[in-house]
Amino acid sequence: QMRRLQLWWLERMIETPRPLEEKLTLFWHGHFATSYRSVEDSYNLFLQNQFFRANAAGSFANLVYGIIRDPAMLAYLNNNQNNRAKPNENLARELMELFTLGEGHGYTESDIKNGARALTGFTFDDNDFVFNKNNHDPDDKTIFGQSGNFDGTDFCRLILSKTICSEYLCLKLYRFFVNDLPGTPPKVAQDFILALAHELRESNYALRPMLKKLFTSEHFYNEDNTSSLIKSPVQIVVQTIRSLLTPVRSLDALVSACDYMGQNIFFPPSVKGWDGGRAWINTSTLFVRQNLAVFLLTGRRPDQYEWQSDGKAYDASHLIAHLQSTAASQSQQDYATNVVTYLLRFALGAEPHHDRIAELMQYVESQKFQIDNDTLVALLALIAAMPEFQLC
Repeated sequence: QMRRLQLWWLERMIETPRPLEEKLTLFWHGHFATSYRSVEDSYNLFLQNQFFRANAAGSFANLVYGIIRDPAMLAYLNNNQNNRAKPNENLARELMELFTLGEGHGYTESDIKNGARALTGFTFDDNDFVFNKNNHDPDDKTIFGQSGNFDGTDFCRLILSKTICSEYLCLKLYRFFVNDLPGTPPKVAQDFILALAHELRESNYALRPMLKKLFTSEHFYNEDNTSSLIKSPVQIVVQTIRSLLTPVRSLDALVSACDYMGQNIFFPPSVKGWDGGRAWINTSTLFVRQNLAVFLLTGRRPDQYEWQSDGKAYDASHLIAHLQSTAASQSQQDYATNVVTYLLRFALGAEPHHDRIAELMQYVESQKFQIDNDTLVALLALIAAMPEFQLC
């Protein structure tokens, strides 16, 4: 059942007419990371996935209030074992440290302990959230210097009232959508993140106005932020298929490839989710990424001969259909140069360096400048082997 769920979600990401919704669902899956290894209930993870999708661009406040009532998360962080006699701090700690405020920002160990008491009695029965009043601690708690008979909802409200909460979330979204270079972001990026956080607070944590500000900003399209993200395994699979319109080949093989590249959906390595960025690339995963592109383009797995492909031919001519009308008025070499330049620009998302054009033209010259489908597929395979193809 869990494997079927993985296949279902990957297929949905490939075929969806709402790609931002699915990409945000993937973001929330990594942000509120929950693994089947501990939950061992595929339906609860399906319900959590649907919850992320329903609130993907909705309200971060609703996501926070909802995650403390989510059976998969309650099981994953053992809040079903959190009771007044023996508080369990797992959910309270990760709620502040990883989900809302960031490690060491704006909270103390005392806040964790009192937050855990506020979350006592938050449990589940099968697929449904249950508040067990008998297990809840009814005494006053002091959180962030405020005292009262707080429960889990109050705990979340107090967290969301802290300015650092919006700033922490916007930093994570910035690293997911704009630039994931390591280290402290430069001053111009920090100022932009603070502006996004202000927009988020002004809209009472509604995500849509902040995302609109992000995606329509000059900063988002600045050359410093072009090709500054390393594609995640899921992104490189989905984006390659959707942009090049290759056959899907085998969903089962693609889910396995994502795992080999370091991103096994529904199985994040820890409650921190995936580190992302440069952690995606090493000597092992880079070969898988290149073999994946060849598989999508040709149907051939890395351990197979050419005649053992899946038999689904890929026609790449649609990528250069708009150039073909000029072919008759150009020399073969000039037309081939235009084709190579366009394919590089299209596949890499940036103006290609002249060295890259020259490298691919050497191959085209070996084919006597003939631009047929075999040549196009070979060119795309060569482009997919470039380091730049891993960036977006």
